[in-house]
Amino acid sequence: MNVQKHSTEVPCADGLTMALDIYAPADAPAPLPTTVVCHGFKGFKDWGFFPALCERLASRGRAMAIFDFSHSGVVPQTPGEFSRLDLFEAQTVPRHVEDLGTILDFLDDSDFAANANLQRNKHYNVLGHSLGGGVGVVRASDDGRITQIATMNSVSHFRRVPEEAKVTLATAGHVLIPNARTGQDMPLGQAWFDTLDECDVEEAAEMIFVPALVIQGTADTSVTPDEGEAINSWIPGSRLVMVEGGDHVFGAKHPFGGWTPQLEEVASELHEFLPHLDRLGGI
Repeated sequence: MNVQKHSTEVPCADGLTMALDIYAPADAPAPLPTTVVCHGFKGFKDWGFFPALCERLASRGRAMAIFDFSHSGVVPQTPGEFSRLDLFEAQTVPRHVEDLGTILDFLDDSDFAANANLQRNKHYNVLGHSLGGGVGVVRASDDGRITQIATMNSVSHFRRVPEEAKVTLATAGHVLIPNARTGQDMPLGQAWFDTLDECDVEEAAEMIFVPALVIQGTADTSVTPDEGEAINSWIPGSRLVMVEGGDHVFGAKHPFGGWTPQLEEVASELHEFLPHLDRLGGI
């Protein structure tokens, strides 16, 4: 199927906006089941493999909606660039969870979603990478609109910052997270640490009773395989796929340099799991 990309900005209650792209077949014979994709920490919707993965999965009879979290540091005015480090500094996990809900609300009721030929049954699938996987799990635990959840190298907890990096918290009010790709030192503020107890991946995962797929790379050093195994053990009835040799981004680069065997396996597993026009999905 020929895929078109539909782009818009989704307003937040505090006046910020989130860039949203929907990849959908142009010639679909019926309204499309929709998967919402959540990027990871220091990620954004246009990073590396995301557009290619969304386009491929959309070409097989579904809609893929991917957005930038409001506090990712990437804003609609400067796509693909961390131009708002003040927002990055102010981010919290609860706000990311809220942002996902805001996207679902927008897809529920907007003409934009109707024009992209999405199913209007208020049922969605969520796919999250790394931090976005944890956010998706937390949201899925108490949002009945999420009928399937899939994760790729998802975090099993949000306490990721080493203790030695926190030495500047008391004096500067933030820690600095280096971004090797851009050369930026990205500040993460006190609010991140103050709100961590509000979102527990294990507690949320144990409350998920919808089909779940946990994809984990065996060579991931950022989110190690034991985290994927833990998430799989917490979600009742979930299925774990270990991608042999897969690193944190399954061998992909930014800008995208082409498909790797590990990323091909990920796409195949997601196609079999996520619903499309010829199949309801599930495990």
